[in-house]
Amino acid sequence: MVQVITQNNFDQQSILIALSQSGESADVLEAIKIAQKEGAKIISIVNIMTSSLVQMSSISIGLNCGPEIGVAATKSFTSQLSILYKIADKLCGGCIGLDLENVSACVSKILSDHTKIQDVARKLKTISDIYVLGRGIHYAIASEASLKLKELTYIHAEGLPGGELKHGPLALMDSNVFVIIINPNDSTYVDTLASAHQIKARGAKIIGISDKPHEVYDYWIEIPTINEALFPLIEIIPIQLLAYYAALEKDTDPDYPRNLAKSVTVK
Repeated sequence: MVQVITQNNFDQQSILIALSQSGESADVLEAIKIAQKEGAKIISIVNIMTSSLVQMSSISIGLNCGPEIGVAATKSFTSQLSILYKIADKLCGGCIGLDLENVSACVSKILSDHTKIQDVARKLKTISDIYVLGRGIHYAIASEASLKLKELTYIHAEGLPGGELKHGPLALMDSNVFVIIINPNDSTYVDTLASAHQIKARGAKIIGISDKPHEVYDYWIEIPTINEALFPLIEIIPIQLLAYYAALEKDTDPDYPRNLAKSVTVK
């Protein structure tokens, strides 16, 4: 983050939105100092309201998700995402149609039964490579999903943008690979399904995260149907659970992954 933030990015008409669970991350605080020096206003979205980031901000919005015990943050991620959706919805005059009560109901439905996710997690115990494919707005979730998988399970995981599959990643697909396809039935569905067929033809196993079943999936994890723009809020949940249960299968501690710290307070 600091690598791309310079004084030339900011003036007194600028606003920088800073996201941090702890509010103590060194790179975030350095970016804040650069922006403030040029007169920018700081809006922080943070879980610890007594943190350094809050003290340095013009406005702070609390995540209000309770203590985040695990090093690999999960609930704070979904809370950050919800707040960003809320801000965007306000700025566009409600064009998103944000219904957080419905989102909450969808999340509760996913959390009501972990059986299928636990079954799939057992299949990952001996796997060395997992790829997570998402197209459009789902690519960001694919990247977050791969981060949680590698943090908790120590399996090499990588998020792939659906449109770039043929520009290199397809060469990695074989019978030793699992690919998680984030593919809700929205405007990206048909193109992502075509990618799934190409991956399947190379022998890889496919885990489909979707509200619509399809025979191309070796394993289907169902998510509820929701407003197309809001799928990212719910599609990350089953993958967070998958990472958790896969970690347990591998006898690793999902709360305290090796070599990682809760807050990166030094560079």
